[in-house]
Amino acid sequence: MLRVIAFTVVTVATRSFQHRAETFGFDTKNPWALDVLRLLFNVPRAYGPLVAAWDDRYPRSRHALDRLTDLGFVAFQPEVILNTRTMEPADRTGPSVMRFRTTTKGHQIYLDALEDIRVLEEAFPQMDASYRASIVRLLDAFDLDRSHAKFGLSARHAIEASGLPQRNGRWWIDHLIDRGYLRKLDIKLPDTRAVIPDHWRPTRMLCRQIQEVAHAFPDTAPPGLATSFRLNRNRFLKDIDPGRLGVSGTTDYDHDIECQNLLAMLLASSHVVKGGIFAVEPRILLDADVTKRPWTLDAGDKGNVTYQPDAEMRERDDEGTRRAVIEYERYQSRKDAWSHIERFLGWLHQMAMPHERAVLRFVVDSSGRERSYVELIEAFADYALDHPDRMPRNPVTLEVTSMVRLAAASDALEPSAWYRIALAGSDTEHRRPVLHDTAESPYQEYFRRSTGEKEEESA
Repeated sequence: MLRVIAFTVVTVATRSFQHRAETFGFDTKNPWALDVLRLLFNVPRAYGPLVAAWDDRYPRSRHALDRLTDLGFVAFQPEVILNTRTMEPADRTGPSVMRFRTTTKGHQIYLDALEDIRVLEEAFPQMDASYRASIVRLLDAFDLDRSHAKFGLSARHAIEASGLPQRNGRWWIDHLIDRGYLRKLDIKLPDTRAVIPDHWRPTRMLCRQIQEVAHAFPDTAPPGLATSFRLNRNRFLKDIDPGRLGVSGTTDYDHDIECQNLLAMLLASSHVVKGGIFAVEPRILLDADVTKRPWTLDAGDKGNVTYQPDAEMRERDDEGTRRAVIEYERYQSRKDAWSHIERFLGWLHQMAMPHERAVLRFVVDSSGRERSYVELIEAFADYALDHPDRMPRNPVTLEVTSMVRLAAASDALEPSAWYRIALAGSDTEHRRPVLHDTAESPYQEYFRRSTGEKEEESA
C-alpha cells in the first residue's frame, strides 16, 4: 500500500473577527510583529536554524512568530523525519553511523565490472563466483554522484541493497577499504534523520490583513510594505512533499537549508547591521544590452538580465557600512562564479551610489574548493587590472571561505575567517560592466582545462 507523506496546515479561508481586528502593532510606533515579518517576507521558507538566529538578533521574534502561527496567519510544517533505507516516515531520529563511498579506484572497477564482470576475478582471485553480482551491487550502492557523495551511505544500507548477509557484507566493506576501493567519510549520520527542518511561510490571509492594516494606519504603519513584502503576490508555497528524496537522504531543498544554516552563522556576527537589509534570493532585474558581445550592463540599456544572489545584507567594519552579497556555492562551477561576479558588478554600477563599498562573499563546502575559489578571485583581480573600464566606481572586495572554517570561527565575519582580495580602482571616466556568455567568458583564459573543472569533482 502506497503511503503518502504529507503535513497539512489548516488555515482559515475566511478571516474571522479576530483576524480582522489584528493590527500586528502597526497602530503603534513599535509594531510587535515587524521584526519577524521582515524575516518571513524575505525568505521563501524560514527554516528553524535561521529563525533561532533571527530571534537572538531580534529578541521576541519567535514569540511573535508563534502568535502569528496560532492565529493562522503563518503556515507551519514540522520537521520531516525519514528512514532513508526504507523511505518510510519516522517519529524520531536514529543513532549516527559511519558513512562510506567509492574512491576513484572503486568507481573505475565498478564501471569495468558493468562491462565485464570477470574483471573481479583479477581483483579478487579468491572470490567465489556466486558473490560477483553481489559485490557489483555493493559497489553500485556506494558509487554516489556528487549530490549524494557528501553524505555517503551506511554499511547497513549498502549491504541491504547488495543482497549480501550482514556479516559477509561487513567483511567485504572492510576488504574493499583495505584494497582502496572504498573510503570511510569523516562524518557520521543516522539513516533515520530529519531531512527537512521545521519551517514557516506567509499566507494569503496574512498579506491581505497587512494591506488593510497599513491602509487603516498610514501615520504609524511602516511605509512601503506592499512593495517590500510583495503583498500583491498570487503564488504561495505549499507544504514540502519529500517524495523526491535521494538515496542518501538528499532533497531538492538541501541548498536552501544549508544556505540558511550559513546565514544563521553570519547573523550571529557583531558585524551585521541590526535592522539593515536582509534578503534571501532577491530577484533583481538589471538593464542590459543583449545585442552586443559581451552584453553591457548599464542603466538605460533596452534589455534586461536577472541577478539572483543567495542573499544580500549590510555589514559594518572599521571603515563603516558596506553592502554584502553572499553566494553559497554548493555545486556550482568556478565558471558560474565568474558570471556571479560580473552580475554583482553590474548590480553595483546600476543600483549603488559610487561611494558605497561592497563585498561579494563566496562560501564553499570543502577546503579543496576553497583553494580553487581563492584562485578564482585572484584571477578576476588580474582581469580587473586589464579592464578597468568594466569595473564600477565602488570599492569592491571579493572574499572566500568554507563552511568548516566559519563553523570554527568565534565570529563568522571576522577578517581572519576569510581570504580576500580588493579589485583595483581606476580613474577611468566611462565605465560599463559586462556579462559574458559562458562559451566566451574570460574565465577560459585563466583556467584552461582539457577535461573540465576537475576541482569541482574532488569536493
